[in-house]
Order: sequence, then C-alpha cells, then structure tokens
Amino acid sequence: MTNEIDYAQSGLSLQLANLEHFNRFPDKTSRPDHILWNGIRVKGADRWDVSQRGRVRIELLSAKSGEEHGVDLKIEDGWVELLNGDKIPLLRTWVDPRYDNVVDYPYFTKTGRICVWIVFKRHYKNGRVIEEKWTGNSGFWVEQEGKNQRLYHCSHGMAPTPDFNAFTFRVTVL
Repeated sequence: MTNEIDYAQSGLSLQLANLEHFNRFPDKTSRPDHILWNGIRVKGADRWDVSQRGRVRIELLSAKSGEEHGVDLKIEDGWVELLNGDKIPLLRTWVDPRYDNVVDYPYFTKTGRICVWIVFKRHYKNGRVIEEKWTGNSGFWVEQEGKNQRLYHCSHGMAPTPDFNAFTFRVTVL
C-alpha cells in the first residue's frame, strides 16, 4: 500500500502509532491489518481463517526474564475445550516455569476464525498488578511457517522501544 507510514522514527509508541493508523483508515474494511515499523508489518492482533473444528496448539518458545508474558487465543463464535470438559471462548496462557510450555486443545468456531494477541502484567510500586494488552510498545510481527502455523515475535508493552525479541511463541492449527 503506497500510503502506509513507517512509524519507527515517529517518536510514537506502538499503541499511539496504531491509534493514528486507525484514525487514518476509519473504514476497517480498507484498513491494513498492520502498521509498518522499520519496514516490518507489526500487529496488535492476528486473525486467522480456520476450519470450524480442529485442535490448536500454543508453544511458548522464549521470554525475557523479569517480564510476564502471555497469549490470548479468542475463538470467534465458538470455544476451546479444556481437559476438564469446560468450553471457553478465550484461552489465556501465561509463560510460567511451573507449567508446560505447550498447550493443545480441541476447538470449535461457527465463523471459522480465531484471533491471537499478547498480554502482559504491569507491576506498580504499591503492589498492584494489572494484566494489559495493546498498550505501550506491545505488538508483534508474524512469521508464516506454513498454512496452519505461525511464529510470533513480540514486544512487551513496557519496553521503552519495541523489542520483538522479548517473547516468541508459535500457534499451530491442526
């Protein structure tokens, strides 16, 4: 798209660059699903067209220590089925050394779409902890590894400048 702006030198955070991008393209049907950052297509969320039924696997590959990263997987008009049989529309998976770094669940979606974005925890001096998404320099670029597999290179929202090596994970739809 010829009228795209590369926001890397704008002085804006990813959050503010995305807000400006949305204002520049008010019609979401013609809006690019990314912004440019040093020539890389950066997103706040990723939407996939998938089969109505299948399995979804999330592999948490790497995360910088001292930051708490997670992945949200939203099943549009559907659910992920947990091991206990519960069916939930949004699966949140945190990087946590106490747990396995791979989750794998069956899913169902009427619309044939899933959405992926990252979350992180912000710790305040008063002890308060807030789970956030789409703020500060939170975002990612996507590496397509096959028709049904994507690798996400993510920046933590509290990074002073985007750092797409802060967190990586893979999503596979089977």
